[in-house]
Amino acid sequence: MALIGNGNLAWHLSRAMRNAGLHIHAHLSRNNDQSQGWEIHHSWDTMPANIDVYFLAVPDTVISEACTHISDEATVIHFAGGSDLQSISQPHRAVCWPCQTLTRGTDIDYASIPVLFECADDDTERIIEQTLKKAWGTWTKADGKQRLTAHAAAVFSNNFTNHMQHIAHQLLHEAGLPEQLLQPMVKAHMKLLDNYEPSQVQTGPAKRNDVTTLQRHMQALQHHPDWKKLYEALSEDIITTYQHKDEGRGTKGKGSMPE
Repeated sequence: MALIGNGNLAWHLSRAMRNAGLHIHAHLSRNNDQSQGWEIHHSWDTMPANIDVYFLAVPDTVISEACTHISDEATVIHFAGGSDLQSISQPHRAVCWPCQTLTRGTDIDYASIPVLFECADDDTERIIEQTLKKAWGTWTKADGKQRLTAHAAAVFSNNFTNHMQHIAHQLLHEAGLPEQLLQPMVKAHMKLLDNYEPSQVQTGPAKRNDVTTLQRHMQALQHHPDWKKLYEALSEDIITTYQHKDEGRGTKGKGSMPE
């Protein structure tokens, strides 16, 4: 087996496989001399010719190019949520997308990582059973359309919310307040999501359609027009969402976002 890549995913995949007692025979890492006990290579030219399984822990844009260096007889697996099965040219192929933020050097419970996967054939699925499923995750089969939707959902759930935390930190800093002021509230809210649907715990002025508070907040954001637009768009969507829910229960909505 060969591991291709030296980013966050490659670091964690390598560590998870080592923890599971699995062995990587060759690790292609062009810009990094560090590996986790595997034989390291810096060029495709020096990679062993007899590798039968390749794990492509590389960016989506590099998958197709990497496949040009691999025999059509080999099994190739990539881990990108935004790329489909056909981005691999070899017939024995699979996608195994871990739905998890992976940062090099952090401790992760690999057994808890959910993985969406798709295999081109039974032989490839057997290889996954013997390798990756021993290393990490709770596994769910998902085709390309399902994975793409899940990937977009992950951007909303993780990437966008992280950017919101960045904005919150900046606003607190500008106000001369501790940037960690809201951390207890954020942690308490995430704990609620262990037991409740997000719609059940939605709060805030947009949920209440508190027009006065919404207007005051947007006035406070006048010096950040992009953030003001973002605040307005999100508030409008929350108002629309919960107005429709109220109407479905026979309760009259109170209107929409003020200008």
